[in-house]
Amino acid sequence: MLGPAADKAPPVDVAAHLGVATSVLWLALALALLFFIVRPELWRRLWFQRVDPRPAGLLRIVFGGVVLWTIVDLLPLARFLFTDEGLWLPKMARRNYGGEFRLIWDPEHGVEHWYDWLLALWYRFSLFHIRADPPFVFTVYAATIAALLLMIAGVKTRITTIVSWFLVNSIYIYSPIFYSGGDTVVRVFLFLGMLSNWGEAYSLDSWWRRKRAVLAGAPQIPPLRPIAAWPLRLMMLQLTIIYCATGALKSGHTWMDGTALFFALNLDHFYRHPAQIYLVTFLQSIWALPIATWITRFWELAFPVALIGAAVRAHERERSDGSWPHAPAWRRALSYLCLVGLVGIAAYLTALTAIYFYDPANGPWRLTPAQVAVLGSTLTLAVPALALAAYLALRRWRPRAHRITLDWLLGKRLWLGVGVIMHLSIDALMNVGTFVQVMLAVYIAWLSGSELDATWRFLMSKPMPPEQRPRHPRRWQTVLLAPVDRLRHRVPRLPYLIHHNPEPQSVRRAALVRIWDLADRVRFTADTTIAPRELCVAPPSGGLRRGAEAGRALVPALPGFWWMYPWCLLPGLSTLCGWLVARSFRFR
Repeated sequence: MLGPAADKAPPVDVAAHLGVATSVLWLALALALLFFIVRPELWRRLWFQRVDPRPAGLLRIVFGGVVLWTIVDLLPLARFLFTDEGLWLPKMARRNYGGEFRLIWDPEHGVEHWYDWLLALWYRFSLFHIRADPPFVFTVYAATIAALLLMIAGVKTRITTIVSWFLVNSIYIYSPIFYSGGDTVVRVFLFLGMLSNWGEAYSLDSWWRRKRAVLAGAPQIPPLRPIAAWPLRLMMLQLTIIYCATGALKSGHTWMDGTALFFALNLDHFYRHPAQIYLVTFLQSIWALPIATWITRFWELAFPVALIGAAVRAHERERSDGSWPHAPAWRRALSYLCLVGLVGIAAYLTALTAIYFYDPANGPWRLTPAQVAVLGSTLTLAVPALALAAYLALRRWRPRAHRITLDWLLGKRLWLGVGVIMHLSIDALMNVGTFVQVMLAVYIAWLSGSELDATWRFLMSKPMPPEQRPRHPRRWQTVLLAPVDRLRHRVPRLPYLIHHNPEPQSVRRAALVRIWDLADRVRFTADTTIAPRELCVAPPSGGLRRGAEAGRALVPALPGFWWMYPWCLLPGLSTLCGWLVARSFRFR
């Protein structure tokens, strides 16, 4: 009788080209190194540039909140997954998942050398591999939640981020049996966050530093300190690799014929609504799901275009303002030859891949592997050349089309926008834990400070009255496009007016509010009738609020205090929240 092994495809023997392929890969690495040797200014521009810290600060808050959500979501299963009363005894987990740590630590004698603990951090080490009784596990769990809360708030951010990474990693490394794709993303991006200085914005650390400077007599509010760009660049590269690798692995029959999403949405383990089979079947029958299947795979495979687009947009922006680093013609020419060599190597590797791994029986076209090799290598050479020629032609002769190409075809609004729609659709129809939230959170690493400014202004604005919006030629267009017009045509909301005593310390305390005012919604006026150290606010609704009521009135205008808003709706706590806001600015 044939066993399960008989159903498996025989392994592909690549020995004939293994040596030459390895040599070609080494040559590709050498060409990449040579490129940056002759263009060191681009290496510095790519990795060592200082950038606005606000995207990293917002990423810390949003991503940290999702990690906290993920850890808390596992709490009901913690006794089963992580303690010695559940799935594994520490000895079993250490043997199965502890890697080399099981060889350097003994339950009875510990480690042989003190530096073995440093080696343990390199291995698959978890605190639960040493001890997993419930009191210890839940103590570690509580410490993890506390560290994440401090990291999100930005208290001693560098330290709390390192502690959060270590403790979260301890929870995950104990046993991978519950892992999903989102859990791996959590671990990877939390490690990259540990390398970044993401506490320089939207953090209590930054607030306390600037507050001390203002109250000590600084002539102006200290600006945010720029941070190194390379951790954020690594985050962008990591997301690109995740999507591109995922798209490359979507190579089965179901992704070819457009039924992959249909089957995924009907899996008992993933579907969110028991009755959604009727909706899913309907969407499949009208070709909505097949089209979404093909778009998803193509978008993931082509996601490196988003990374290329970010580089091209930066080049065009700095080229127009004269800040792009200049290089002599001979260095530019040599760097271009390196890029041509890399494309040629990619074409050769594409041909080898087709020869060894293309199966005519499973492919969309009835072509032999040799024919696919020729086709693939030709496209690998032709597509970059034609794309570059078309781009340069548009930049020179069609400026309007060039701008559209930059903003849309190469822009974040297309590539990240498709990702937002895809992930929100997954969240609506599939039960995949916090995977969707994790993936959307890391999109923030792609944003710039100016884009965050625009986002805050949008959130703090309101739709323009219908009579003031541009009119459409037909009535049906006005009705159909009304939701879009509400988003496109916005006006600022009425400002909050802070009355403060003109004496210097009161002026400085009022100036502290500017640090929290992210959308320019607060105005200031000196008023001799206001006592020193008193906070008085005139909100858009009218009247003059003092003390705790003034602090409560400022909560909707200052995003840093939005977390208080639900508590402000409760009697008693509203006054407490207002008092905390007022005391934050040293008012009474």
